[in-house]
This record gives sequence, C-alpha cells and structure tokens, in this order.
Amino acid sequence: MIRTFTVDDISCGHCAQAITREVSGVPGVQQVTVDLGTKRVSVEAREDVASQTITGAINEAGYTEITVVS
Repeated sequence: MIRTFTVDDISCGHCAQAITREVSGVPGVQQVTVDLGTKRVSVEAREDVASQTITGAINEAGYTEITVVS
C-alpha cells in the first residue's frame, strides 16, 4: 500500500535524507520516496502500518508540517 504525505517544511537534500532514514526504520516500510519539488513523501508499506506511525517517524526526523494526502 502506498501512502502520500505533504511535508511543507522540507527544502533540501538533507531533509529528504533525514526523512528517508527515519521512515525506512519503521517496521513494514518497504520504500520511501521524497519529492522536494512537490514536498511530497510517498511511502510503500504493509497495510498494517498506520499513517500515524509514518507521520510520527517524519516528526522524529524534525519535520512538523505534515498533511496526509492519501
């Protein structure tokens, strides 16, 4: 299952790396893609991985302006 999030406070490659590192560490997450142009983070994960768990990982990476898109 792919979930998409908008993270309004990302702006650079370091941001993308930090988010990718944190979210990839969540059990059940298979792939993380960060698009700096659209400020979107797409996460492929098992269906039992809650969106709140993913937003928590993004928050742990230091980013707080998170919206669940799908």
